[in-house]
Amino acid sequence: MWSQLARNAFLVAGAGLFANALNLIVSFAIARRLTPGEYGSYSQLVGVFFVIALPGSALGVAVVRRSASSIAGGASIGTMGWRLTLERRLIKFTILAAGVSLVVSPLIAQWLGHCSWLAVWSICLSAIVWSLLSVDRALLQAHQRYGALAINFSVEGILRVVVIFAGTYEGVIGTSLGLLIVEVATRAHAKFLVNRVGSEVNPNIALPREISSDLGYALLALGLLAVLQFVDMFAVGHAHTGQSGSYAAISQISKTLVYAAIILGSFLLPETALAQQSGRSALRQLAIAAGILVGPALILFTVALVNPSYLLIHVFGTQYSRASEFLVVLILAMFLLALSTLCVTYLLGVGNRTGTFWLLTSTAAGSWYITHQPVSLSGTVHRDLLVQIVVFAGLAVTILTTSRRMLEQR
Repeated sequence: MWSQLARNAFLVAGAGLFANALNLIVSFAIARRLTPGEYGSYSQLVGVFFVIALPGSALGVAVVRRSASSIAGGASIGTMGWRLTLERRLIKFTILAAGVSLVVSPLIAQWLGHCSWLAVWSICLSAIVWSLLSVDRALLQAHQRYGALAINFSVEGILRVVVIFAGTYEGVIGTSLGLLIVEVATRAHAKFLVNRVGSEVNPNIALPREISSDLGYALLALGLLAVLQFVDMFAVGHAHTGQSGSYAAISQISKTLVYAAIILGSFLLPETALAQQSGRSALRQLAIAAGILVGPALILFTVALVNPSYLLIHVFGTQYSRASEFLVVLILAMFLLALSTLCVTYLLGVGNRTGTFWLLTSTAAGSWYITHQPVSLSGTVHRDLLVQIVVFAGLAVTILTTSRRMLEQR
């Protein structure tokens, strides 16, 4: 059991690491081709992407949960009739969302200050397409098609290098349009992989009622994780505008751990949901995912501890090295957030809502603590670390309590 779980986890993690490494290469290229001000604008657009893509991520969680329930009843992708019903609704939503985003893009661009409305609209469309992609990936996850999932991750990573790198020649607008092209192509590939698994036999089956409840809790939980991931960026951008570019550089390096945790969630979520449906615990899967995360965390921490300036100068450039002294602390904070991401994924998989309420309380208090009365850059980073410690501690206690209750019921 341990061996098979480890193979599946490393398959997903390996593909995710490959895609993440390629994404980092693109980020470094963007940082070198754009001015610090343009790179700060691009970082803001990435934040917009994550906010708009949140419903898609949450829907992916809900689809995995409901697919696991269907699988427990003997269904497969080919006999899961509600999948086509969901897809028809998503297409209608996509058309509506594209129109709304076209209207609000100039307003968002004006609020951000330095962005083109076309760049903002491209980012919005990219996030909408990524939401569709999340559903297809969720179906692959629920049916444990980790090989197909790994291929899709790799395809996305390769396309980002080729297309977005080419877009950097046209500045922020080019990179934004490049991302849209990448997400459209990646979603088409994921759709192809899902259709290879099975075809619909009854497209008129209603959606499971529970999917709305799962969607709501997942949306709240993932939204709160996004706040924890970006609240320091917005705090620095508001209080220390001149240092936002340098801080974006150390933030980009540190947040690779969070991205790795999200990738590992593609393995952990279906394994947890399927185990819960059969009355088993998924603590082994959680331990494997967390163990895989420790390796890259140690590498990053060691490099940052020995010579953080060298890393930033050779990766981003001299103009981005001013915040290098805070890299070690931020890596610790993001490692804890990565572990919290795994904990939240586990709790969503088993259908536990207590962790979401803890996350809501601690995130609200922590965000106020980080942004209240702007302090120095050092103060912001250390506040962020303290908040991440508190959040992770509460989630860990919730998991231990939930696991003990499951053992008592067995």
